[in-house]
Amino acid sequence: MPVFGSRKKKSDEFNCRIFTLDAELHFTIEATTKGSTIFSLVCQTIGLREYWYFGLKFIDRTSHELNWLQLNRTIISESIEISSNSNSLKTLDSHNTTDNFNPHLLRSPPTSVSTLSLPSATNNSSRQCSKVTIELYLAVKFCPEDITYELIQDITRRLFYLQVKQDILNMNIYCPPDTAAHLASLSLQAKFGDYEQIESSSESVNLENEALLPLTCFQKIELSRSDWFARIIALWRTHALLTREEAEMSYLKHAQDLDMFGLSFFEISKMHGAQRSASQQKQTMKSTDQQQEQLDQSTIAPELWLGIDSLGIRFYKKNKLRPEVFFSWCDVKSVTAHDKKVILNLMTDKHATFAFYARKSSVSKEILDLALGNHELYMRRRQEQSIEIQQMRYFEEQQQKEKMRLLTQERKLRLQVEKQRDEIESKCIDYQQQMKEVHETLLKYQEATELLARKAHVNSEEARLQAARALEIEAQLERCKYEISRNEEEKRLYARQIHECEQVISTLVNDSIKTRKEADELKLEVSKWRVAEAAARENFLNITQHNQSVAISNATTHTQHNLASSSTRPTTVSPPPYRPIKKTQESNSTDERAHFLEKQHKQTQLALQLQDLKNVIQSKKIEEQQTSLDKAYEESVAIGENKYSTIQKAQSGTALRRMAMLQDL
Repeated sequence: MPVFGSRKKKSDEFNCRIFTLDAELHFTIEATTKGSTIFSLVCQTIGLREYWYFGLKFIDRTSHELNWLQLNRTIISESIEISSNSNSLKTLDSHNTTDNFNPHLLRSPPTSVSTLSLPSATNNSSRQCSKVTIELYLAVKFCPEDITYELIQDITRRLFYLQVKQDILNMNIYCPPDTAAHLASLSLQAKFGDYEQIESSSESVNLENEALLPLTCFQKIELSRSDWFARIIALWRTHALLTREEAEMSYLKHAQDLDMFGLSFFEISKMHGAQRSASQQKQTMKSTDQQQEQLDQSTIAPELWLGIDSLGIRFYKKNKLRPEVFFSWCDVKSVTAHDKKVILNLMTDKHATFAFYARKSSVSKEILDLALGNHELYMRRRQEQSIEIQQMRYFEEQQQKEKMRLLTQERKLRLQVEKQRDEIESKCIDYQQQMKEVHETLLKYQEATELLARKAHVNSEEARLQAARALEIEAQLERCKYEISRNEEEKRLYARQIHECEQVISTLVNDSIKTRKEADELKLEVSKWRVAEAAARENFLNITQHNQSVAISNATTHTQHNLASSSTRPTTVSPPPYRPIKKTQESNSTDERAHFLEKQHKQTQLALQLQDLKNVIQSKKIEEQQTSLDKAYEESVAIGENKYSTIQKAQSGTALRRMAMLQDL
């Protein structure tokens, strides 16, 4: 059964596109559909039960500004911009060119599209082409006081995270550069997980394509984009083991401490003399009405900023960081609005009122709507929780316990796997070391083998040379032997000649009778032969001694060379013995203590990195680009003030005293 009744007129049906912060929904609605109906349908579709924090926005057809949709009225009765189905895609682009509207403030590119058509009895193709399109945007309207405790559902925390991230990136919430870098690292952890896993995997993250920092960070600080990204990655490493939910909640915790978090600002102009007695008001009623008409007709110059959040109403004079006066919702009795005029009534005195003017009547209605909604949530938080919230909280606690159980089990398994991985890595390192040693030993063996081969080649060459030299020596010996044999022949010849001479001498002696002259000649000849014999003997002895000394020296040299070559043979090198790896087993208490110490180390490292980043930003900032908010923030840090101390300071004193201070602003 369709949610809305069927109509036969073509103009009674519309295509409605709802843009959430991470998705896009399509519905078919009718002209009588109220805002509450479509809002309930959106919440049911995405599973959102904490609907009181959210609302729907639309683009005003005249001012092209975003306004909140009134849920108790029909959608068509609002001044909403309607486009035909054929050019519905162009409508969003045309809004991008306006100065008052930026669609990316509300939503990121859709990751999923949910389509729900509410059928009618007269649906046909021609009718579908003639339908017009209405675009609405789901956004956070009210913020809780404690975002870590009050948000129950995971989808609620997710939508808050995306909304706050968009507001910070679009500079709707002032964020110092160091805090912006820290929040950027948490957003990367929520989107991609641990940096070590991304680094070890084949996937790569291009930070140039990610919206990480507000544009003012690059304009006011003399740091290049690569320097910013390097510091963000260093902070990202400290968030290891954080799940997506934990990273998003940590993001919201740090963002909640920003001065402009959860505040809706409006420019107002105060009315002087608003706190008067009843008699004075009656006397000056006519003059006041005339002044009001003149002010309504003229343009109101803004004098103050009005800030509305979950705690109360704040008034700002100099900047949007330091409130001058603060009224909590327990101090406020009522807020009324008529046209551009808004009147604030306090609980202490019925005459303690403050009237001011908004820029337009629609702005005054928005102020009244936000004031009533925040006051209602403020009072509801101080009452006993309803059954619905208790059931939601119980169901969410059970889911969180189950998630924590699964997460603890997964972490234990991951620790076991990491321990096994470390053991395998240590084994691999030892095996690699052993392989390296074996490889070095093989190289030594190869070098020794090559050295032996070279020495063998040298020895073979030396042996060849020695063989050739031995042949030469043998030839010399043969020559020496020949000389010796020839000398022996000469000796025998000389001996025979001597014998013959002796015979001749004996004959001559016997023939002494012969002439003396012949005897003397024979004696002279004998003496000559004896001298020649002595010379021959001496020559023979010299040649023999020389040949023997040459042979002995050659034999000694060959023996010494053989001894030297045998002494240079390499010794075998045995490979190093295998040492088995000893496995160390740690107890669970040791693992938990190591995990706790690692967490403390990460927190200390994060604090040091943030302090170093603050020092770098302080030294690299461009003074000419510093805005009034930057200067006000630096002054607050210098005197030790923060968001909560400024609220206490603005809330000090009685309500009447603060009202008097507000009148004097």
